[in-house]
Amino acid sequence: MKVKNLLIYPMTLSFLAGPMFAGEIDLSNLKNDIASNLSIGVEGELSSNFVSSDNNGNSNNFGNSFVSLNFDFQDRVRAVLTANLELLFNENSMDLADDFNLAEFIQEAYIEIKDVNGAPVAFIIGKHAIAFGQNVQEMPLFSENPMADLQEVSEVIGLTVTLENGLFGLFDQAEISIFETEAGDLDVGEINGASVRLSKEITDQIQATLSHVANGDDERRTSLGLITESSDGKLMGWVEGVMFSNNPDFDGSEVALTVGGKISVTDTTDVVVEYTSLNNQVHQLAAGAKVALTENMTLGAEVRYSNYVEELEEDDLAFGVNLTYTFGGGDDDSNEEYLFDGDNN
Repeated sequence: MKVKNLLIYPMTLSFLAGPMFAGEIDLSNLKNDIASNLSIGVEGELSSNFVSSDNNGNSNNFGNSFVSLNFDFQDRVRAVLTANLELLFNENSMDLADDFNLAEFIQEAYIEIKDVNGAPVAFIIGKHAIAFGQNVQEMPLFSENPMADLQEVSEVIGLTVTLENGLFGLFDQAEISIFETEAGDLDVGEINGASVRLSKEITDQIQATLSHVANGDDERRTSLGLITESSDGKLMGWVEGVMFSNNPDFDGSEVALTVGGKISVTDTTDVVVEYTSLNNQVHQLAAGAKVALTENMTLGAEVRYSNYVEELEEDDLAFGVNLTYTFGGGDDDSNEEYLFDGDNN
């Protein structure tokens, strides 16, 4: 929402510098200047998920639900505060969480400064997602992908610098981050992580992303991905490979690969398929569909079959349902066509 009536009364400051000097600074236009250049927005996503798994039983959660408050001045300085709504509730229930943690509840808290002195440079400082991976999230429950945690570095405090036309125009965008590796809190620890992400549009329909992160003293990850989309936007494909070492969550594995595609079968329905492999651990095949119910509400359903290598676990068949409501994000987060109360002609 735009700030139209920010209450700042006209003020006059008088400065006396001896009997022979008296000056005045008139601030009567300050109200209009701030109101015309400052906007305040609230946006978010409410996501209710149900997953039934052979190995893990049934689970309910509000994963990926958030609300974000942002202040934007002249489209150049932006402050963002984002809350992780999932942490308000106990796991698998609607009850309020018993062990609520404010530092973990605040998912993002950062300031972004763009177009510094007219140059195509941006700075982000604070708790935010670090530049890494290509972040394709087309499956209804994308966080159920077994390599999801390898594809991002988030909820850490650091600094990211973004350069448009990076490296003398060799890339469309270059991002460099330094950060502390203790995720989730609001304390600034040792700044011992660094990452770089390079993006290049090979053609109008193909984009390549190369990124590398050193997460602490030992862990390393390198990601290479491609995204392609048809000119009418009805077909999309992606592939991403991640090579990594010393990740405590993936002991015995060093390479991960995901390949996926999406097709719009109608104006309101998308079908998505995805294959993921972690060497020495698991191969997973997933298929899902998403239906736009209203302008802001989407229903998704998916099935995932996981084949575990060397009998780490029994093969698993999981079904998931997701209902997502978005708000405040503008036209970019709204369904252009939808089943109910929409014009589908």
